[in-house]
Formats: sequence, structure tokens, C-alpha cells
Amino acid sequence: MKNINYKKIISHFKVVGNFIDAKPYGSGHINDTLLVRFEQEGKNVKYILRKINKHVFKKPGLIVENTVMVTNHIKDKLKKNKEKDLHRKVLSLIDTFDGNYSYIDTNKDYWCLILFIDDAYTVDFVETKKQAYEAAKAFGKFQKYLSDFDVLKSHVTIENFHNLSNRISNFDEALKKNSANRVSGIEHEINLANKYRYIENDFNALQQKDIPPRITHNDTKINNVMLDSKTDEGLCVVDLDTVMPGIILNDFGDMVRTFTSPAAEDEQDTQKVFVRMDIYKEMVNGYLSELNNILTGDELNNLALGAKIIVYEQAIRFLTDYIEGDVYYKTEYPEHNLIRAKNQFALLASIEKNFDEMQNFIEKMI
Repeated sequence: MKNINYKKIISHFKVVGNFIDAKPYGSGHINDTLLVRFEQEGKNVKYILRKINKHVFKKPGLIVENTVMVTNHIKDKLKKNKEKDLHRKVLSLIDTFDGNYSYIDTNKDYWCLILFIDDAYTVDFVETKKQAYEAAKAFGKFQKYLSDFDVLKSHVTIENFHNLSNRISNFDEALKKNSANRVSGIEHEINLANKYRYIENDFNALQQKDIPPRITHNDTKINNVMLDSKTDEGLCVVDLDTVMPGIILNDFGDMVRTFTSPAAEDEQDTQKVFVRMDIYKEMVNGYLSELNNILTGDELNNLALGAKIIVYEQAIRFLTDYIEGDVYYKTEYPEHNLIRAKNQFALLASIEKNFDEMQNFIEKMI
């Protein structure tokens, strides 16, 4: 993100006051994100400036449209419920002087400016049971508010994003091409990928069940929920770039993936990677406290399976990207994606070990 005039970019948005600075922010793998500060009447006011990765999102304009539709829908619900502090409970996009919610620079990059949520924090992995409950409850509210949103109005911004069969096909093709000459030496991980291929059969069986399409977040990592600095309450779901039609099992599965492990997804010691069942149960409690009466029977009965599918999918994605030479995810060292894949396979093994208990707890909550 060097040699970019952020002040000039921000000048296209309806922001008053004096620009102070813009610094990199967050730990995302895909988009460039900056924390921007302005001086407004003697106070520091913060914004988030994001550049949408056009190599991942081929039609960035559709992402902006989805984000605007979803946030407006949630705002209407909050207003009807007479909620206070709306700016802390749903993202507020700043519009440009020409009436849009994104600025397109000379490189055809799309930039969005979002009001920063003060007195809130995020975590990269869950530290307490309360965080698990509150963050899952926030994702449940997000889903509840959008349960009556017309799915047909939303754009599919990444085709086959959570299509496990497609991810496996990509993996097989990457193995054949071996474009980065990295296949030699990862026989163990390839064997693990093949060991868990049976999960694709479960994925295909879901297509015959009553799993309705919904507007889903599709990236329900714990760090995509803002938590109140004083109360730890789940305030607002953020990073809406992947919001599009999907199935609820994907969102639940990614929560399990990122909430339950006590270690970050690039932890190199896989013995530190496992499902914390106490965290899992709090997560389920928080999520279903908002959705138990909204989800269908087939959705509820297959939530735990969603975790197995998503973790396997993510392991395959990391391993594929490593084999292809790190063309998708940002990396900090050559083996970064391989470490991430090993991490996810370790988590998947723990899910298998605890699967019956995970399933039984959901049935108990239902």
C-alpha cells in the first residue's frame, strides 16, 4: 500500500474536518484496510478506509451494492425496534460527493469509507466464554435481521465460494500442474486431504435437504464482530464484502472454525489446535438464542456437519494456494499457507473426535 495518496482518495467522500493520518489496520488476508483519523471540532474521529481486492472480487461494484442493501435493511429493523446508538450496531458507509458509496481511482480500484465504531474491540481468537456467546449472538442477530431479506436482490460476488466439490477440483488441478514446484515434501498433507474426501459425500447429500438459501455473511470469523470495550457485548458485524446468498451451515461452520480453537489459524504447533467444547457450547447458546425459531429443522440438524465441511474446505483452500505459489491469501513467509493447512487439518481431526457431542448439544438446545 505504498505510494498511495490516501488523503486525496478520502477527499472524494463527505467527511468534514482536517485529515490527520491513515495507518494499516486489522489482520485480514484479502483487502487493504486502513484506520483514518480526522480532527473534527477538536475531537479525533476515526474511519475505516478499505480497498476492495479486485483480483478476488471480479465485480467490486456488486459488493458495494450488497453492503448498502444489507446495512439499510438492518438499519430499518433497528429503527423499528427503537434501538439506540445505531452507528454502533450496524456499519455506516460514507457516501461520496457524487452520491455513491465507493470511489473508483485511476487504477480502477474501489475504495469505501466506513465510520469507525469507538469503544469496541476485536479478537483474533476467543479468549473467554462470554466473548464466544456475545459474538455468536451478534452473528445470530445479523442473520435474524436478514431472514426476511429477498435473496434474489442480492448479488453472488464470488461464484462457487463455498462449493466444496469445486474446491476439491481446484486442489486436484493444482496437484497436476504443480506450477510452483511445491508438491514434493507435502505428501502427508495430500494424504490428509484425500482421507477426508468422504466429507464431499455429506456435502452433496445436503443438496437434497431443506436448506433454504439465505443472505449469509460467509466469513464469520470472531474478528468480524465488534465487542463493546466495557461490557463485551457483541455490537456489530463487520467486513461485509462476502455477504451474498448462501446457506446458514457455512456461517455456523466458520464460527466453529474460528471460535473454538485456542490458537490462531497459523499456529505452527498443531497440538495447540483443538475444539474447546466449553467455548463451542457458549457459541451455540448465543447463536441459537436468536435463531432457534427461524431456522428449519434440516438447518438445525446439520449445523455441526457445517463445521466439518467448512474446516475441510478451508484446509483444502490453504493447501491449494500453497501449491499454486500463494496467489490468493496474503503470506508472511514461504510456508505460511502450508502451516495454515496443517492447522486446519488438526482442527478437523478434533471436530471428528468430538462430533457426536457437538451434534448432541445442538439437539439438546433445539
